[in-house]
Amino acid sequence: MSKPSSEPLELFDHSATRASTRVRELREQIERHNRLYYEHAAPEISDYEFDALLRELAELENAHPELASEDSPTRRVGGKPLEEFSSAAHIVPMQSLDNTYSPEELREFVTRIRKLAEERSIHFTIEPKVDGVAISLLYENGRLVRAATRGDGVTGDDVTQNVLTISNIPHRLRGEAPSQIEIRGEVYLPKAIFARLNAERDEEGLPPFANPRNAAAGSIKQLDPAVTASRKLAAVFYGTGVWTGDQPAIGREMFATLQKWGLPISERILEGSDEDSVNAAVQEMGELRHDFAYETDGAVVKLDSLAMRREFGSTAKAPRWAIAYKYEPERAETKLLDITIQVGRTGTLTPVAELQPVFVSGSTVSRATLHNEEEIQRKDIRIGDTVLIEKAGEVIPAVVEVKKELRNGSERAFEMPQHCPSCGAPVSKDGVAWKCTSHTCGAQVRRRIEHFASKQAMDIEGLGEALVAQLVEAGLLNGISDIYRLDRKSLLNLERMGEKSATNLLAAIAESRSKPLWRLLHGLGIPHIGVTSARDLANRFHTLDALASATEETLLGIHSIGEIMATAIHTWFQNQENRALLESLRTAGLNFGEADTTAAPTDQRLQDTIWVLTGTLSISREEASEMIRRLGGKVTGSVSKKTTHLLAGDDAGSKLDKARELGVPVLDDAAFRELCG
Repeated sequence: MSKPSSEPLELFDHSATRASTRVRELREQIERHNRLYYEHAAPEISDYEFDALLRELAELENAHPELASEDSPTRRVGGKPLEEFSSAAHIVPMQSLDNTYSPEELREFVTRIRKLAEERSIHFTIEPKVDGVAISLLYENGRLVRAATRGDGVTGDDVTQNVLTISNIPHRLRGEAPSQIEIRGEVYLPKAIFARLNAERDEEGLPPFANPRNAAAGSIKQLDPAVTASRKLAAVFYGTGVWTGDQPAIGREMFATLQKWGLPISERILEGSDEDSVNAAVQEMGELRHDFAYETDGAVVKLDSLAMRREFGSTAKAPRWAIAYKYEPERAETKLLDITIQVGRTGTLTPVAELQPVFVSGSTVSRATLHNEEEIQRKDIRIGDTVLIEKAGEVIPAVVEVKKELRNGSERAFEMPQHCPSCGAPVSKDGVAWKCTSHTCGAQVRRRIEHFASKQAMDIEGLGEALVAQLVEAGLLNGISDIYRLDRKSLLNLERMGEKSATNLLAAIAESRSKPLWRLLHGLGIPHIGVTSARDLANRFHTLDALASATEETLLGIHSIGEIMATAIHTWFQNQENRALLESLRTAGLNFGEADTTAAPTDQRLQDTIWVLTGTLSISREEASEMIRRLGGKVTGSVSKKTTHLLAGDDAGSKLDKARELGVPVLDDAAFRELCG
């Protein structure tokens, strides 16, 4: 994907001799990219490049009206329903938005609206443009009866069962609601979940999602709702379709009503009344957007008066009273110095771009994952190339384009090694991934131990990446169970290991023996089992032995476990090497769940409370979250009307502002410790 050109988009060849051919070419290209974007969630070009194609087609059709067509991509929304889902017709069609990358065109939009208003006072709202999947919820008498994707704008896919798994979408609206209402919004994958999901897909040799929007699209259109549930999608709402009964007069009142019903809305909605204030608000939103949990690619400017919206109407494709201002992608140019190989805990060989350090999206980047060999070949990435770097989802550094015109002939093609760079064992291809064939590979051993000891798993403080590598190199760790055979004497023989460090490490290891079952389940590295699934399994089976003897049918009875996950869990426990590992851990005295069930807390003082954590706390967030859960509370990631408490440490940010705005009680460290006893 290339950096948006500084040349004006109007420089197209509109000559009659080429117009017909070019129109046909553009329509074919746009249709293909629409299918990739809407139906396969696998775009090949950036939004900017797609918009440029659409803009050129519109220019040609305006210049040559005889070439215009009712089924032109310029006159309709892009997707069509998938065959796997039943169709759902929208009562009021879902339109897309006209968009611009130009402050001048944004000013022209505001000026045009002011003229249409004919001296009447006007007001605009400026909202973040969430880069997710458009969704329409149909509520009847306050109850959610159907959820549908936008599709072609008239008919979409019925994804009700999948949407019911999204935790911040209410199944029933609070308070009084119309007898029938369509509520429009975006389903998105939080940026933090996106980073974790792509890391897991890399490890399993699966193709990564290009961005959170793709991941959300792939998740909402899963045939198995359990898979959708495991992705931890969320939603935000901004508009309505059909609405029986009395309606608000302005958009701001509509937002307040949605919020009153329990529907999440954007945490920041700015305002403007003329060209200057609207442009200033759009630029301010561009600075704020990096703090949002979801990825945004622009700001949406809407006329606030709902009566004027109805009066001004729309074209066949888009409303006349709204426009989307798209931000140019934040990218940086740098040199690809080398491509190295990282071996994961399952043996997957992942190529990594070693970059000349460059600052992009708020931090300095020196490495970026290249995912797999096919990705390198598709983009024709070579060692020595000048490349453009972008943070996918504003989280993961990625090489998005090669500046091939800057090549001088010294660049080298990359070839995947035929032997594991860590242990020298042969590698074999598994789908798109190359994997080391040795289970005793040092790199795999290190990654498995690092994962087991990580904060999200057994949380063994002090057993980090550097020390794990040192212990494996010294022959003291050859697997997870060896952690519990470490002794003071062998530790003190290591370089840079002092008495105090050895004592602290052994104490942390001893403490890990009593950690709850879900941490052990996550730490074992069972395919597809993350923190949430591990908690669900522990809550359902209570002991590891009960889980180990469960059939696939029994596993499928758990809401968050689908067929693929059930097969993976059952297969893992049948493996003899894994059984031997579990027996070693049993001998080492680890809690297999019995301690959880016998010591189940009776103190539920935080029952029915919903907490959000922010800022730097005196204990880790995971410890604080675990304390809340043990006392009957629930922890979520974002502040909403449902939030009952905010735990705020030092340097608390936008979540604290949101909590104060909503009147959510805020506790500091000391008050939290006192509350929890």
